[in-house]
Amino acid sequence: MAPDREETIAELTRRFEERLRQDWPNEQADITQIEDIVSRIEREGLREVTDAMVREHTGKRAGNQAACRCGGNATYRKQASIDLVTAHGRVRAERAYFYCPRCRDGFCPQDHAWGIGAGHSTPTTQSIVGFLAAEGAYSGVPKVLRRVRPQIHLGTKTVELIAQCLGKQVQAAPPRLSGPATRALAVAVDGTIIPMRGQGKEVRCGVIYEPEWEAGRTPEAEMGLCKEFFATLESRDELVRTVCAQVERRRPTPETRVSALGDGAPWIWTGYARYLPNRVEVLDFYHVGEHLSVVAAAWYGEGTAAARLWVARMKGDLKGGGPEGLLRSMRAWKPKTKEAAKVKRRELEYFRKNRERMNYPSYISQGLPIGSGVVEGACKHVVGRRFKGSGMRWNQKTAEPLLHLRAALLSKPDLDLRDYVPRHMLA
Repeated sequence: MAPDREETIAELTRRFEERLRQDWPNEQADITQIEDIVSRIEREGLREVTDAMVREHTGKRAGNQAACRCGGNATYRKQASIDLVTAHGRVRAERAYFYCPRCRDGFCPQDHAWGIGAGHSTPTTQSIVGFLAAEGAYSGVPKVLRRVRPQIHLGTKTVELIAQCLGKQVQAAPPRLSGPATRALAVAVDGTIIPMRGQGKEVRCGVIYEPEWEAGRTPEAEMGLCKEFFATLESRDELVRTVCAQVERRRPTPETRVSALGDGAPWIWTGYARYLPNRVEVLDFYHVGEHLSVVAAAWYGEGTAAARLWVARMKGDLKGGGPEGLLRSMRAWKPKTKEAAKVKRRELEYFRKNRERMNYPSYISQGLPIGSGVVEGACKHVVGRRFKGSGMRWNQKTAEPLLHLRAALLSKPDLDLRDYVPRHMLA
C-alpha cells in the first residue's frame, strides 16, 4: 500500500477514535441521545472517508487531449473544483477540464466516466432521489431527505432534473421480468386521465401478471401479486403493441393461451386482435360489476337492499352460467323513467357487444383469470397516486419519463437505478 494512503488511513482512524472518546454518551443518556450521537459520528466519519477516497481518485489526467462527443479534439485547460453531492455528504473534487474549439464546449471526462448528474450528484445519490421522486411530489423530496438522509442537500429543480434523466434512460431500455410465466398468464390495458396544462389527457396503462386463482379474491389482494406495469402518454396502439410484445416474451410456449382482459373499450379489443395471437378475450369482471351497479341503481334505487341483492345474484349467475341470465333479466326490465330507459339501452348494448367475452364458467374451469380490478389498480398505483396530486399540472415532455420510471420501480421494487445513470468512458 502506498505510504500516502497508509498515512491517510492512520489519520482517519485517529480522528474516529478521538470522536468516539469525545462524544461517548454519559450514564444519563437515553436511547434517543445515543442514536443521535451515533448518527452524527456516522455521518461525519463516512463523509471524511469519502472525501479522502475521492481526493485520491480525482485530479488526474491522461495527457493533454481528450475526445469530445462532437467528434473533435479537446485540449486540457485547467483543474476545476466542484462539490460532489455523495450519499455521505458534500466532498470537494478536483477534475481535469478540457475545451473543444470545434463545438466551443468544455467538459470534465471524469464527470462523464463517474456518471455525475444534475447538482453534481453521484449515481447513488441520483438513485435515492429518483426513487423518492417517483414516489411523491418533487417538492417533497428535499423534505424527506432532511429527515432520512440529511447529508444530501438538493433543491426541488435538481430533484426534477435527476428524475427526468433517469426516466428517459428507463424509457429507452426498460427493465423486464425475466423468464417465462409459470402460471396462467394475463394481460390487461386501460386508460386514465391526468391533469395537463390546458386540459386533461389520457395515460394508457398496461399490466402483465400471473394470478394465483382463488375464488373470491379481492382487488386489494390481487394487487399484492407480482406484476409488470406499463404507462405512456403515447398512442393507444403503441401501448398495446409494447405490452403484447412482452407477453410474447413471457409466454411459456406459442400454444399457451393468454387471458386478455379489457373494460369493453373497442380500442382494446382491436389492439389485441392486431398484436396478440392465441388469446382468450375476457371482459374484466371488476368493470362488469361497476356496470351492474349502474343498472341496479337505475332499476331499484342507489344503495338500496334490492339493488345490492340484484347485483350479487347477477354476479353469481355470470360465474355459474355465463351472460344469458343477465341478458334475460335486463330484457325483462321495464324502466319507469326516461333516464332509466336510457341506462337500460346503453348498458344492455354494452353487455350484448361483449357477450362472447363473458363466458366466465369456462374461463374459471380453465384456470384463466377473469379480472378483479388489476388494471384499474394499475391506473391508480402507477398514475393516480403520483400524477393526480393537488395542484399538479403536467405536460407530455415531463410526464412521459416519470411514467416510465414509476412503472419500472413498481414492476421491480429492487431495481438499481444506478444502472440507468448515463456514463461515458474516459478519453
